[in-house]
Amino acid sequence: MAEQRARLAEVELDNGQVMLVEVVSSGGGDVAASGRLHLSQVKETLGEVSRWALESVREALPQPPDRLEVEFGLKLAVKSGRLLGVLAEAGGEGSITVKMGWDRVPEQDSDTN
Repeated sequence: MAEQRARLAEVELDNGQVMLVEVVSSGGGDVAASGRLHLSQVKETLGEVSRWALESVREALPQPPDRLEVEFGLKLAVKSGRLLGVLAEAGGEGSITVKMGWDRVPEQDSDTN
C-alpha cells in the first residue's frame, strides 16, 4: 500500500479567507497540483454524518433528548483535485461520540395527588 504523505494546502473558507491545512492525497495525485481547495466541499460530509446521528437517535428513542452533541474528527484529503473529509482515527479506529441530555422533569401522575 502506498504511503500517504501529508502536505500543506491552501483552503479557502466561505468568507474568502485562506488558511493552510494539512491534507493527504487520496488517489496518488499531488496535493500541490490541486490548486486552491474550498472548505465548502466538505460540507456534504459534515451534514450527512450529523444527519445520520440525529435520525438514528430519533428512530431509536421514544423520547428524544433535549440536547444532542455529535463529535467526530475529520481528516482532510484530496482526490481528483477535490477536498474530502475522511473520518479521522482515534486510537486506531474511526470514532464518533454522541452525547445526549434530557432536561425534562418527569410528569407526575394525577392519581398521586
